[in-house]
Amino acid sequence: MLTERQQTVFDWINDDLELPVYAEAYKGALDQLNKKSAGYITFVSHAGRDIMNLLADSVNSVTADRTQYVDFVNDFQDEWANKWGGDEFHPADDVPKEHIIPHYICEKVKKLVDEHKKGRLRAEEKDSSFFTTSLDYADKENIPENLSQEWKQAIKWFRGHAHLREDEFPIGASNEVELHFQNLDNLLYAAAGSDLEQLRSIHEILEEANE
Repeated sequence: MLTERQQTVFDWINDDLELPVYAEAYKGALDQLNKKSAGYITFVSHAGRDIMNLLADSVNSVTADRTQYVDFVNDFQDEWANKWGGDEFHPADDVPKEHIIPHYICEKVKKLVDEHKKGRLRAEEKDSSFFTTSLDYADKENIPENLSQEWKQAIKWFRGHAHLREDEFPIGASNEVELHFQNLDNLLYAAAGSDLEQLRSIHEILEEANE
């Protein structure tokens, strides 16, 4: 059973945004947080990560563009010589600090590094797209610092706990997943409200963060 606030968020995502897959993930995460079923931390983290990563892009009809690391490395791995950093590379044996690497290999490595930098920039833009899309901030420079930090901390935590792992989650993970999802839920509720309700919700979030 959703609370009135949670139902507002669900209806906003499901009916207003017409994105039922995210609405169901949101509802499922809340259900798991309530029941604390086996594996719930992973499920909630996965749902939280995907909502934060993809909701704003889906609203804006933006297709996710990821750096294809495997393809870039495959492009030169067979041509990479061991003497440049493989089994035959032994820095302790007076190996020269510099090696002559063919220019065409350097170009392929440079392409990989450049794409990685672009990916980092895309990630930074993604962190602000929810605020500019759903909370009407003109640009990322206008986003309150504490809200931005809460968002970044939450998505970093979700990303780190969204996949199965052999070892158990550390003590306190249950409290942390609830805290981060609650912070996300507060922002979603602010986005779901009218203009006046948005302002009030954001003000309440800021006050709570400053306590």
